[in-house]
Amino acid sequence: MAFLPPDVSALEGFFRGAWRFSRTIWEGREEPQAQAQGDCEFVGGELAHQLIYRERGTLHMLPPSPGARAIPFTRIFDYRFNDADLEVLFADGERVAQPYQRYVLKGNLLAPAADHICGPDCYNAAYTLEGADRFTMETFISGPKKRTRVLSAYQRT
Repeated sequence: MAFLPPDVSALEGFFRGAWRFSRTIWEGREEPQAQAQGDCEFVGGELAHQLIYRERGTLHMLPPSPGARAIPFTRIFDYRFNDADLEVLFADGERVAQPYQRYVLKGNLLAPAADHICGPDCYNAAYTLEGADRFTMETFISGPKKRTRVLSAYQRT
């Protein structure tokens, strides 16, 4: 059953804590090109109504081939919960503190308030709150050389 938070501020409590995720990546074809698994957590930041998202996992290219190695990865984002929306900022790499995406709550969906433009590419993501301990995030990346879909499924641990 879908989780219906009363407002954006209630999402801070929903996300807080430890999660496991699985991720599938498609690049312009019907068959997935990669899968990933890992752990993540949302922990309180230095600011009020801020959570820091940290993920770590391994990526496997598809189809599997003999001798192929898993590719380890990490990522950090800064989630800021406001009265009207959720703002996500980069928290690692060369773009620290720069805006990534802003979301508005529509029922059990966190929908993008605008596209994220990065060079010639457009990033667009949405969260679906599927239950008190489950959510998905689906990201679409389009551009002259990209036609990517990324589906991440999260389960609270």
